[in-house]
Amino acid sequence: MSETVFPSTAQFNAAVRDRLVLDSSTITEAAQRGKIADLPEGGISRPEGGKAWDPAWFAFLEADCPATVNPALWRHAQLNAVSGLFEVTQGVWQVRSADYANMTVIAGDSGWIVVDPLLTRETAQTALALVNDTLGARPVSAVLVTHTHADHFGGLGGVVAEGADTPIYVPKDFMIYAAAEGVLGGNHTSRRAIDQFGLALPFGPEGLVDGGIGKTVARGYRGFREPTHEIGEEDRRKEIDGVTFEFLMASGTEAPAEFTFFLPDYGVLCMAEVCTQTQHNLLTPRGAEVRDARLWARVIDEAIVRYCARTETLINSHNWPVWGSDDVHAFMLEQRDIYKYIHDQTLRLANHGLTIKEVGAALQEPDFARHALHVRGNYGMLYFNARAVYQKYYGAFDGRPVDLNPLPPEAEGKRYLQALGGEERVIQLAQDAVEHDDLQWAATLLNHVVFAGDPSAEARALLALVYRNMGYRAESGIERNICLAGAQELEQGVKVLPAAGGRNVELAATLSIQDWLDAYAIRLNPDKARGEAFTVRIQTPEGVALVSVARQTEFARINDADASADVTVTASRQALEARMSGQAGETDIGVEGDKALFERWLALHEPFDLWFRIATP
Repeated sequence: MSETVFPSTAQFNAAVRDRLVLDSSTITEAAQRGKIADLPEGGISRPEGGKAWDPAWFAFLEADCPATVNPALWRHAQLNAVSGLFEVTQGVWQVRSADYANMTVIAGDSGWIVVDPLLTRETAQTALALVNDTLGARPVSAVLVTHTHADHFGGLGGVVAEGADTPIYVPKDFMIYAAAEGVLGGNHTSRRAIDQFGLALPFGPEGLVDGGIGKTVARGYRGFREPTHEIGEEDRRKEIDGVTFEFLMASGTEAPAEFTFFLPDYGVLCMAEVCTQTQHNLLTPRGAEVRDARLWARVIDEAIVRYCARTETLINSHNWPVWGSDDVHAFMLEQRDIYKYIHDQTLRLANHGLTIKEVGAALQEPDFARHALHVRGNYGMLYFNARAVYQKYYGAFDGRPVDLNPLPPEAEGKRYLQALGGEERVIQLAQDAVEHDDLQWAATLLNHVVFAGDPSAEARALLALVYRNMGYRAESGIERNICLAGAQELEQGVKVLPAAGGRNVELAATLSIQDWLDAYAIRLNPDKARGEAFTVRIQTPEGVALVSVARQTEFARINDADASADVTVTASRQALEARMSGQAGETDIGVEGDKALFERWLALHEPFDLWFRIATP
């Protein structure tokens, strides 16, 4: 047993193994069924060196479950690691575990219809090559992107050549959310995503094991191609390259813009990411808008009513299929009811007066989750989802005066240390908590020590050990990753990773001029802007904007070409983006008026560092 494992953690995980029936031959067969080809031996390489993806990263899962991993997560991780090309039915295939999501391929009249072309160019190219090499080479005749998360469209550049006229179908308002929202909140979300997906963790039984709805995200280049068609509520039935699609919109459930579809000629229902082989997130820990659990349940129910009687196989954008009409029906009812249960029971508790800090602890797991393993929290966490429902209806404030303006962690930590008798005393209390297997209280105490400033090596090491054991017990892959990432930060500091095309420059280039300038405005430092009052006219081929700086605020008004400005800047978006990002030079930038004012405007803005600290102050 690892020296980092508390005896109580080993006992906790042994109890999970005894409580749940994890050795289901039916589920194992479902994950392996239809496999016809392996991914390339040696993994998927990046042009600049290193691997974008390699199934060998997870070869350790062939062993028995160690004490450092929750047995339910280990079993789920083993199934997620089954990789290659799979035949769903004649005419429909999936490439699985070649990236975080699945790529689905449908035989059209003139070529392959590709659904969700993964996260990176490298993995998408490899997945398509595997299809062509195994089934016979055909062009890509159409692409469908089911929703607005990058693991489903970042590989567009790997399946659609630049300048090609390949039709690309997306849900209505896709670009609003995929580009604008991702850029405005992008730096903070990206940093937290690194911890959520365990990108800085080593692979193995004491590190990254799984990501819940997939193994982990690929380390490659993200490209983009602009969509050509939007699917909305009116598009109930559409022919795409000779294949009939029946669409059901799911926007506002797992993603703000999303569709599912049924293939009546094949008896195949694709529920995109509305259904998966695990409970999903109602609020993803990396940060996003809260999702609507009641709507989520209703969309699944509508799919049951419209399609279930005709469905032989259910596929999703993650994990493995469900086979057989009876099993599909049972699966969808249980998927529907886990979200309705969380929604209703959280509101029941809240209406009894429980707060956002209490509903998660009070919400009990429903009885059916003991046998319906696909609703368990291998990804989304029951306690966290309860808090998400509370937040959607009531906000993060719990109504108590003390929480209107809570102390920041550093200030609170200093006061806790003073009140409890200093660091040595708090460490002793934390050690007592560990002895009594009260890890959350131990972590709370030690976190105050760390954020009070200048903690001892003993305090940091003990908190890291507590976080590790919390991670080792986690049934959720992302809960485990977040805990282990916090432990690693305490031990080693923030681990800076080499860039691997993570930011989708091609997607960012599709932003409207409004969203582009709004994204720049959030970089304005109000201290630097104190007392400033001026206007800058920005002229690009895409349009004209008047940017005002006043009252320590920046605002862009679009297409106000007649208004006067203190300085006018004319350039391409690319040239201006380079200067706004701090790159030197003035190539292809024209400035009329107060040239020094243009430079002063740029200097009011600050860059964002992706590698900010999370588990330490």
